[in-house]
Amino acid sequence: MSATATLHDQIIAVLAASGVPYRIHDHAPSVTIEDADTHLDFPVEQLLKTIAFRVKNRGWVLAALCGYAQVDYKRLAAAVGVSRDKLMPLAPAEVEAELGYPLGGVAPFAPNAQTEVLVDSGALGWPLVYCGTGRNDRTLEIAPRLLVQVAGARVAGLAKYYCES
Repeated sequence: MSATATLHDQIIAVLAASGVPYRIHDHAPSVTIEDADTHLDFPVEQLLKTIAFRVKNRGWVLAALCGYAQVDYKRLAAAVGVSRDKLMPLAPAEVEAELGYPLGGVAPFAPNAQTEVLVDSGALGWPLVYCGTGRNDRTLEIAPRLLVQVAGARVAGLAKYYCES
């Protein structure tokens, strides 16, 4: 993605160029899944939170999981093809400094060629999911299979428990 446009603008451009149906929701800033659950009207079990990890000597991975599901680090490492000790979660300041995503605005779209995007297989059980857009005051509504397609993501079992409908 280009350094001149914001990540949000680039994601919207990718979506528009893809021709797939989607919707952008404007709302008050939301930073955590708890914020979203409390203050937004999206079903939390269909809300994909995207968590950023550094892969030692290789780049980054963005893992998108439903609602309150937690990452199973062993499964994530296996999906990425590394040992567990080569996978480290990024602190919020690192996410913005290294990937350009603001707190609460991480999206399941790679901001650079060194980032891989994985979507938890449990998300595919929903007709629609809601996820970040590169801003914490806008949420993308899209069919999960179309998200995977447009974002160039891979699907893998990542959660400690599933978020299937």
